Amino acid sequence: MRVKYFEGDIKRQLRLLYLGSAVVAVLNGIITAVLRLPILPVFYCISALLFFFLYKTVTLRIFLPAFALSFLDVVLQSFFTVYVLGDDCGIQLYLLALLIPSYYIRMTHYSPAFQRGFIIVVCAACIVGYLVSDEIIDYYIDPITHINNLSELLFTFINVLGSLSLLAFVGSIFAQGYQRGIRELLRSNSKLETEVERDALTGLKNRRGIEPVLTACYQAWQGGKAPLTVALGDIDYFKHINDTFGHEAGDLVLQRLGELFRCKLPTEAKACRWGGEEFLFVLPMDKEEGKAQLEELRREIQSMGLCAHNEPIPVTMTFGLVSGEEADGISDLIRLADQNLYAGKRAGRNRVVVL
Repeated sequence: MRVKYFEGDIKRQLRLLYLGSAVVAVLNGIITAVLRLPILPVFYCISALLFFFLYKTVTLRIFLPAFALSFLDVVLQSFFTVYVLGDDCGIQLYLLALLIPSYYIRMTHYSPAFQRGFIIVVCAACIVGYLVSDEIIDYYIDPITHINNLSELLFTFINVLGSLSLLAFVGSIFAQGYQRGIRELLRSNSKLETEVERDALTGLKNRRGIEPVLTACYQAWQGGKAPLTVALGDIDYFKHINDTFGHEAGDLVLQRLGELFRCKLPTEAKACRWGGEEFLFVLPMDKEEGKAQLEELRREIQSMGLCAHNEPIPVTMTFGLVSGEEADGISDLIRLADQNLYAGKRAGRNRVVVL
């Protein structure tokens, strides 16, 4: 996956996380202000500003301080709520929402040991924060105000709804980011595999790309499912073309041949750039049909009419052909096709040789 894409997507996820936290803080501020509670409206106003600031500035590089500020804010929120009301009113559930973002530490450059330790510490701190704010403060400190049961029920409902919604929201953007990353990784891997198995100049498969195709066709021939003919073709006097017309002309010849093979060969037949000016053809047809197919290709190549510097480039190819019945295996097929190719070279080139 591209690094810039990865970092940009993580930044987007973190920004959404803090934007959601800012919205929840604003809602809590409005509720506490309507209920005319002391301390809490001011605290939620400060919290909303903090989360909005983090929304505007957070990146993966400052994840640790940003997370620490978020954690401190939620713990203080729990403490102040118990101190003001004598009841947590569901506030501690916001600690649960911090557990999922703690796993963003896995996407930083810290060591695996530090990452594991960070997640363990966050989990322990959430438990301690919950127990302290729900039990210890409530036991040792008298609340400074009381609200009626209906208001407490409303405040509890809003906070439980808000905290669980935030938890679901955080989990959702985390999962979406993970899925998006996996899809991008799969696309990148698929593109890389295609590039590794394809010759950039001709657009044909390279030797690595044709090997599984050749293996599958040979196995199909062994099973009696399809005939098989294999051929090697070599551009005649290719070095002379490069020396006379330049390497750009040589590249043009290879490109045009790649286009010609893709257009003229049957769909089930495959061609690859075997190396240099040599091509391998896998033809799921009998030897006579394969020879006729290559003869047609040979004539098309001879009449391509390529030019360089206003001079015609003479392009011909020699082919060596062998059928599955003549070989003892894939490597033997290639060896025999190569022998037939060089027999054609010795016989004068620009021909299809079957021995």
